[in-house]
Parts: sequence; C-alpha cells; structure tokens
Amino acid sequence: MKTTLYIAILALFTFTCKISFSTTNNYLLSYRDDPATTVVVSWGGDDGTVYYGTSDEGTNYTNYPSNHTTDRTGNAHGHNRYFARLTGLTPNTMYYFVIHDANGATSNRFKFKTLSDDPNDPISFINGGDTRDGFKVFGIYTEDCPSGDCLEMRRAGNDLVALIRPDFVAFNGDYVQNQITSDTQQEWDTWLTDWQRTISSDGRMYPIMHSRGNHEDASDTYELFDIPQEEYYALNFHGGLIRYYSLNTEIDACNGVNQLNWLTSDLQMHSSGGLSDPVWKIAQYHSPTYAIGKDGNLETDQMSCWVNLFEQYGVDLVSESDSHSTKWTWPCKANSNNDDFEQANDGIVYIGEGQWGAPHRDIYYTGANEKPYVRNHGTFDNFFFIKVNQNSITIQCVKFENINSVTPSTDDNLGHDLPAGVTLWNPSNGDMVVITNPSANVAEVEGKVDAIFPVPATSEVNIQFKENTSGTLELYNALGKLCKSESVNGTTHTLDIEDACSGVNYIYIKSEDGTVESYKIVKE
Repeated sequence: MKTTLYIAILALFTFTCKISFSTTNNYLLSYRDDPATTVVVSWGGDDGTVYYGTSDEGTNYTNYPSNHTTDRTGNAHGHNRYFARLTGLTPNTMYYFVIHDANGATSNRFKFKTLSDDPNDPISFINGGDTRDGFKVFGIYTEDCPSGDCLEMRRAGNDLVALIRPDFVAFNGDYVQNQITSDTQQEWDTWLTDWQRTISSDGRMYPIMHSRGNHEDASDTYELFDIPQEEYYALNFHGGLIRYYSLNTEIDACNGVNQLNWLTSDLQMHSSGGLSDPVWKIAQYHSPTYAIGKDGNLETDQMSCWVNLFEQYGVDLVSESDSHSTKWTWPCKANSNNDDFEQANDGIVYIGEGQWGAPHRDIYYTGANEKPYVRNHGTFDNFFFIKVNQNSITIQCVKFENINSVTPSTDDNLGHDLPAGVTLWNPSNGDMVVITNPSANVAEVEGKVDAIFPVPATSEVNIQFKENTSGTLELYNALGKLCKSESVNGTTHTLDIEDACSGVNYIYIKSEDGTVESYKIVKE
C-alpha cells in the first residue's frame, strides 16, 4: 500500500513539474524583414505563443496586449525550432515578451529593441564569425586553442555581447564543426545553449543577421534561424542609412546565377540616385575573397563576379570570415589582372577573418610577402564593433580579454559607444578604422563638445568642451588614415592642422569614460 501511494505521489509530482516549468528553451532573435518594424522570435523545446507589448508585465502573459503564434517550424540535426514573426512593431521602441508554451508554462521575461526608421539616427553593431570549436582526439584539441578550450573563448565573446548591448549582431557563418564531426546534434545543443549567454542580465536580447558558412549544411541557417530560404538576402537599416547584404559563399559567385542576378539587380536598384539609395552599403559573407590566413587562397569567382559589382555600385565595407585570423585593410580595389587587391582612394575596406573562438591559424602573408593594402593583421580571439552614422563608419576590434574589467552597459539608446573597460586591438596604424562620407553635411556639435571653430580652417582648429574632458583626440583624413593623435585634458584644446590635407578631415574624441564623438572639419 505504501509503495502504491509513493508511486502515485511521484506521478503527481512529475505531472506538476511538467505544467509548472517552461518547456521552451534556447531563445534567439533574427531578421528577415525591416528591423524597424519586424523581428523573428525563435525557440526550441515545445510549441507556444509569444505574448508581447511595450510595457513590462513580467511573466504574467495575460497582461500583454498582443500575442502571436508560430508561423513555421524548422528542423535540422535533431533540433526543432519554432518561429514567430512579429510585424507591425513601432520603430525605436523596447518590447517585452514571454513565450507561453503548449503545456501551460511561461518562459522568463525577455526584451528587445526595434531599430529606427530614420537615417539620421546612428546604429552600432557587433560583427564576427567562426564560433566553431576545434578538432579533438580523445577529448584533447589538436588545433590551436590558446585558452586550452575553443568553447571557452566562444563563451567569452558571447558574454561580451551581453555587456556591450549592441543594436544587433552580424554573424558571418561557421557556428559549429558540423560536417566533420559525428555528433552535430550535441554541437548545436552546445551552440544554442552558449548563445543564451548573450542575453543581458535584464533579459535584453540582440537579433542576429545570419550568413551561412562552409561548416553549415544546405538550409541549416534557414531551418535553425528562419532567414530567407535562399540563404542570401539584404536588409535596410535605419530607413536607408545602411543597405546590408548577406551573401552565400557556398554558392559559386559566377555560376550561381540566381544569387548573382539578384545581387546585381539589388545593387542597381539602390544606386540609381533616387530615394532608394542608402547612405552606406555593407556586405558580409563567409569565405574571404583573398584570405590572409589559412593558405592565402584567392576565390577567383568572388573576385570576378562580386568585387567588380561592389566597386561599380559603391559598397563601402565588406566583412569576411573562415581563415581564423584578423585583418582590416586600407581602402582597396581589384588590380588590373583581377588576381589581387591594391590600395585605392575610392576603394572598399575589408575586415575579418573569423576568430569568435575558432582555432587560431597563422597569417599566410607576412614579412616580404605582406599585402600592402592590409592595414594590420593579427591572430587572437575577437569581434568587431561597428558604429555608423551619416558622416562615417567607425570600426573597432574588441579582444576577448579582461572581460571581468568591463563595466556592463545599461545604455539602450541606438548607436551607443563601447562601455568602459573593453580591451581593444591597438596595432601600429591605430585602434580604429574610419570610413568617411565626403558628401555628408558637417555634423552638429553635441556630446562633450560645445564648439569647434573656425570652419573652414587654415592652420589650426579650436575645440571648446562643455566640461573638463580627458582622453585622446585623433585626426583622420577623408580616406580614413590616422594623421595625428594627441592627449586632451581640460576645457579647451587647439589642434594644429597645418600638415592635414585640404578638404574634409575628421576629428575623433575618445574620452576616458569610453565614449567616442566624431566631428567633420574642413581645411582650406
């Protein structure tokens, strides 16, 4: 009798647990349409309904004014994913949501912020790729994982996302080992679980713009993240501030006529001189056109069929991955033989090449063989922090170091700067790449600066601060080359621009509190 009673109580307890705790898990946000008014909420486990609104109702799902059921499901490598495509959202607005599952349980409360529909609003995002771990033999890595565990560095990068609070994340592919190792389901379990570390302590999540890598099977990114089925697409950010292209390098750039025709048509459409033209064009994909790491391979199809389009239609920035090294270039173009790049004043800046925890690889082109258009290169775990406004694109490389020293950001304004304590790559040519927009209007003075005069100037520029300011002032020319760096300490500073080039130049003021302000100046 006691045994029967014990079994009955255990069965009741088990049933109670099933209906008391959420059976949803591995939450993630992505984009497949306008980031100002739409987002895709995805999760694993059991099906459910997303309840959401602009006020924080905690986990009381019945208090949220809107709800949306699953639009479609995806399946790959033993993972069922549920996708709820939220539409009709208000731009530049914080939304709170929970998922109430089919068993009657409710998830934690999460939140996300829609992006702007105004091209005058700045935007800042994280870009990187290659979070896959290394090859293991009897549980020991046979590739170069300096921490001793590639997953440790992936997780360090994910932790940094939560501390930085970007507007979104752009990911260039190679999530897991996949095609090479046997237990791909476990690898995706680990990746999705690790991605939960990007959720900030207050529940804020950051949507991803996905690209496919060579370690993803065909349709993996569609099945697991609900990007468009072709696995190449473009999105407008901030009402035309950026037209952002995600391309699929597992499709031959020349022979993949559907992707090539779409890319050609879209670039033409957004380069007509009309209202559809963005201020900036950015492209991302996995395999680099000319890798500086790995075996220094040239993807001749990309050089022939993509690069010429990028140059013809004014792409400003390209992000790549795959070789597990780090680079940023000077503005450059394809040479006359189409077999290499060369520096060009009106060229494209290329960054990459994928070190979000993946095993390290040596730089292929070093010493006498270094590429002159490569501004700097290195080998270390990192991603890029990119801020865009009407005047410029600024790129900083965040190293996965000293994470405990980072002051967690609480800033939910779009286009904010890095928090204090972040460790930046600081190579010989400076810790920031700047791409300037010669056609942009002079930036309005704001932030710590009260006035900059005279404009235009001939030999010097006077900077007047609103309060005592300490930090570094950097002068860049219109090509994004660092011309001068000086310490700032006080309420005024005079900058000698006698040696600066005539025309447009840019001043960047990096304060000790981690903020960065940019101002255009004109030298006569």
